[in-house]
Amino acid sequence: MIPVATLDAAMLIAETAEMPLHNVGVMVFAPPERPLSSPFEARRAMIASRLHRVPAFRRKLVRDPYRLGDLQWTDDAAFTLERHLVRATLPSPGGDEELRAFVGEYAARLLGRDRPLWEIVLVEGLATGELVALAKIHHAAMDGSRLATLLGDLFDRDASEAHFTSPAELREREPGIVRITLAAARSLVAKPRKVLRAAREVAGALSRSVRPSSDRSVPRETESLRVPSTPWAGSLSVRRSVAFATVRLDDVRSIARAFDTTINDVVLAASAATLRRWLLARGSVPTRDLVANVPVAVSDPGDDAGNHVSMLRVRLPMDDLDSETRLLRIHRDTTRAKRHHRTSGANTYLRLADLVLALTVPRALASAVSFYARARLADYHPALWNVVISNVPGPRAPLYCGGSRLLRIHPLGPVQHGSGLNLTVMSTHDELGLGVIACAERVPHVDELASGFVDEILRLAALARARPSSSP
Repeated sequence: MIPVATLDAAMLIAETAEMPLHNVGVMVFAPPERPLSSPFEARRAMIASRLHRVPAFRRKLVRDPYRLGDLQWTDDAAFTLERHLVRATLPSPGGDEELRAFVGEYAARLLGRDRPLWEIVLVEGLATGELVALAKIHHAAMDGSRLATLLGDLFDRDASEAHFTSPAELREREPGIVRITLAAARSLVAKPRKVLRAAREVAGALSRSVRPSSDRSVPRETESLRVPSTPWAGSLSVRRSVAFATVRLDDVRSIARAFDTTINDVVLAASAATLRRWLLARGSVPTRDLVANVPVAVSDPGDDAGNHVSMLRVRLPMDDLDSETRLLRIHRDTTRAKRHHRTSGANTYLRLADLVLALTVPRALASAVSFYARARLADYHPALWNVVISNVPGPRAPLYCGGSRLLRIHPLGPVQHGSGLNLTVMSTHDELGLGVIACAERVPHVDELASGFVDEILRLAALARARPSSSP
């Protein structure tokens, strides 16, 4: 058995029907270059032959009967691909509206805990003839960055590639009740030591957060807690709405070069602009900047699963600014935030999660989370942030599935109580795909956020082209 890491365990325990904590990747493939007699079976055979390259896809969750000890991963000896790879057909006419409705309903459903926490649905019936593969993976099993690096292992690198290999056999039996109980007992015995270590780390993180900075423009952690109210704040429902958009990756790169910023800054600036326009149309623009939670990948080449992330808190201007000024202000804020993150270490909230898990047992914490959701307590306190905005680098080389080329990826991250909106982008070799997911009751017309993102990228790209070239 493999112990579940602290952050991953927190995501598993915190999950409720109203707050699924999985990622969904909407992968759009072109029609195959040559007709296939059985498209689904061909793609199924390809994926089946590659699963042994991703050990995390064979692991399922185990816990002791009383849910007192730490959570554990183990290989699923009863693993069958049929429980994870299925096909579906969109209702007629198979357009964008039908696809968005299907994906929204699919993203709202929890993954079963009795099997490895992932599945892929191959969706047919699009009017364009394209194939859509929906990959749903629990955040505790794998974060978005780690999954993106593994797409090359799951899919072909050439349209004619067909070198299938047999998956490796499992080497470990599923643990029995005695082994699970002993592991739980050991984790309970180790709790006092974990509490002391976690308490020291929290105290150190808090000390660094409130320590005066020589840079007067860097806000203290306590000051950045001031999060304005938005229409999507509060408790979540079980329904999700989604929207997609695509922009040229070269446009985003040219903007970053022209204004001496980063691609992530451009994504944040376009997100801030579309959020402000959406709020302005509803008379809800706050007087303070929005606060975005921006996940940051932490390198850990020794593991293929779980979460290796920290987070930055970035302010999104809600003032009436022109596009260039907004981008440059965000660039200054992200630069300061990165500098502060490097000097202060892991985020205080992540350290607090370590302490909470060390002080409690999964059973008690899960009950508290369930009560929090049922009582809709998120309606009565300020949120920790307004929105999650994530930029995940995707595959750099072309990929294929059964002869069909991967055109774009629209990633959909989870939303949390208090912050019912998530914007995530993922690149392919020539495009940047945006996925917007929201609590359906709190964010009507979510498609306006996707179209506004595209409009702002086009506006910034035009400004970039108009700037004098710095080259001799």
